[in-house]
Amino acid sequence: MERSPLSENERRVLAQMEHALRQDRHFALRMGDHVPVQRPRRRGLPEAMGSGRGLVLLCLLSLALMITGIATAHTPVTVAFAAVWTATLALAAVWLFARSARRRRR
Repeated sequence: MERSPLSENERRVLAQMEHALRQDRHFALRMGDHVPVQRPRRRGLPEAMGSGRGLVLLCLLSLALMITGIATAHTPVTVAFAAVWTATLALAAVWLFARSARRRRR
């Protein structure tokens, strides 16, 4: 049996049907296709903390305050360094804990 080529209208309708089927996650799972996982938005920590950028910024701020505190020997700068460094360590612990929890869920 010989196949005839599809008309332009039939190709367009077929493409629309394929697109609609690809959007149906349940159908794709039943057919054995890989469905990308949609991750929920992070709650609690700022979005910048998710990738560690916020933590890097806090480390740089701590370093700058430490150098300034050593160079000037001003008490307020030293106290500010101590506060920022403590916050940096606390956020680093939270970030590492959250990261390891995400890896365990996978």
